[in-house]
Amino acid sequence: MVDSPLSRRSLIVVGAAGLAGLVASACSASDPVSDHEAPKSPPELTPDVAVATSALAEIRAVRSAVDKTLARFPESRPRLVPFGQMHRAHEKSLADAVPARAQPAATPAPYVVPRKRDVALTGLATREQRLHDTLDALALRAQSGDFARLLASMGAAVSQRLAVWST
Repeated sequence: MVDSPLSRRSLIVVGAAGLAGLVASACSASDPVSDHEAPKSPPELTPDVAVATSALAEIRAVRSAVDKTLARFPESRPRLVPFGQMHRAHEKSLADAVPARAQPAATPAPYVVPRKRDVALTGLATREQRLHDTLDALALRAQSGDFARLLASMGAAVSQRLAVWST
């Protein structure tokens, strides 16, 4: 019998479903023993929800940098559009798993696109590499195996895009 490897798409779906289950179990509003409403103070985030929150914030920040760079240098469209599409897909995979109460309170400083195209693209490539490294580190912190694979897959996708990046 030959085992067929999971496609990246099915791995993302499985990871997102597993993370959604973790969120649902972490955000129960009633006490299972007494069936009374839970206290009004928000419960602690599960470790995987905290990891998802961090990953989502990082992905959104880099996607914003890509969008702003693309707006300033539209001639870079063939190079940058695939990055933006990838980040939007990754955001979508994580967004439903992060409850509103877990959204970061502080927003990062707005990204300022350098004036020179080469400098802007080099800086963006550096941000993408840092995102890859962050996703890999977050995958190691994830407690769910499916979620760890999802984050690792996202990091690999960034790495694959960077492999064909030419400044």
